[in-house]
Amino acid sequence: MTESILSMIRHRAAPDSKLTLYLMHHAGGSHSTFRPWLAHLPEDWEVRLVVAPGRPKAATHPAERRLTVISDALADELLGRDGGSYALFGHSMGGLVAFAAALEVQRQGGPAPAWVGVSGHPGPFFSITRSNPPLYGLSPDELRAALTDLGGLPDRILRDPLLWERVQPLVRADLEAAETWEPTPTPPPVLNVPLSAFCGDHDPVAEERDAAHWGRHTTDFLGVRPFPGGHFYFLDDPEPLVKRIVDDIRSVLPGREPRR
Repeated sequence: MTESILSMIRHRAAPDSKLTLYLMHHAGGSHSTFRPWLAHLPEDWEVRLVVAPGRPKAATHPAERRLTVISDALADELLGRDGGSYALFGHSMGGLVAFAAALEVQRQGGPAPAWVGVSGHPGPFFSITRSNPPLYGLSPDELRAALTDLGGLPDRILRDPLLWERVQPLVRADLEAAETWEPTPTPPPVLNVPLSAFCGDHDPVAEERDAAHWGRHTTDFLGVRPFPGGHFYFLDDPEPLVKRIVDDIRSVLPGREPRR
């Protein structure tokens, strides 16, 4: 079997886990974004933090500029599961990866996720930045300024020329993957899985009306869940978002009361 380009950081792995939750980070980010979430997630859920190529945890693989390669690698992981319920959540680029992976699992007739959550993204046919030219094509100084406005990268990286020079190729590759992905076929198949969209109410990338576009791409849209803040509305306090994710997932698991 070919080695995956992804790494998985597993927490609370146990054969009797009620659910496995996969979390996929944003462009330029890493699995560490989700470490503070562990304190707010149910103890009987296994959590797998997905690490995209190019990070220290996946150092044997260079950064990938094609999102389909990343999402197909995640789909392979899901298709190889031994059973049990699972759910997918991703922020920004990670949301696209989660959605595309779920579509690929569906195309191959594999075990569908119980739920998919997409945060900070306006939908498959919309750029995550609406930038013209796209962010990945900007000069180093322009890109650094744009990322300073969006947030998501530590200030120490953006302010330190040596750190920025080291990180910039990874950020640029991730952005190219996210900004150039196009669903195949077009239009993409509708995902036969419950899906929730999340956003910051002042997110320049995906406000509530933008995130509502996800309703076109699922047979069971649970709605848009807005929170105060910008593109990285959850970084300072992840608990409200995590609580809503848990509630949405529990609402679709077997044995729950029918949703109204």
